[in-house]
Amino acid sequence: MKAVILAAGINSRLREVAKDIPKCLLKVGNTTIIEYQIKFLTSIGRLRLQDIYVIAGHKIKKLNYIKDFGVHVIYNPKYKEFNNIYSFYLANKFIDDDFILFNGDTLADKRIIESLVNSKHKTAFVVDNVKELGHEEMKVLTKDDKILKFGKEIDPKVAQGEYIGYAKFDLEDATVIFDCMRKLLKEGKTDLWYENAINYVLDEINAFAVYTNGLAWIEIDTPQDYYKALKEVIPQILNPNA
Repeated sequence: MKAVILAAGINSRLREVAKDIPKCLLKVGNTTIIEYQIKFLTSIGRLRLQDIYVIAGHKIKKLNYIKDFGVHVIYNPKYKEFNNIYSFYLANKFIDDDFILFNGDTLADKRIIESLVNSKHKTAFVVDNVKELGHEEMKVLTKDDKILKFGKEIDPKVAQGEYIGYAKFDLEDATVIFDCMRKLLKEGKTDLWYENAINYVLDEINAFAVYTNGLAWIEIDTPQDYYKALKEVIPQILNPNA
């Protein structure tokens, strides 16, 4: 098993708090988002984790220190031009096994991650099935827990929840996804979210939802998200029994 963390974004909406660092380096308690993710990934013995790859772009030199944790930092030269389909696709050069995927701006209760790891499904996406949905969220349609579609354009009234940016992939399914992304990129479809690209092959893979069931998580995309995280969410994540 390997792990991939997508952390190449340019922080366009977080400059007030992220300033000159990648947002995965924002402080959360006594650590940073990415250090929390790395620490937890390496603590799960069942994963038998071989390698962690961080796909980076914006202010990549600030991330060099995480190599001391045995992490590979991979440069995305298109981080300013392309959407995150390209960061995901770059992982194909290093993936020869099943893998866990984290978005580098998202923190979640350890129990959510454990549910993902322990899921009987080899390819699974963590879905918040409790949150009230709006138009900005990456929403999900499912049937009997099988993923049918991802999309921000999905009507919140019919969606089963929001995909939170944590997933795991069977190597066979990942190969199908990487092949599809290669074709889409060759066609110039560089502005896609990776979830939109996965939509093209959902009928070829077995992708299922794993639900948060009300456990805490947060995507830090704006200053308001960060302040909310510090005040409300991170205390729950770092001290779940408090």
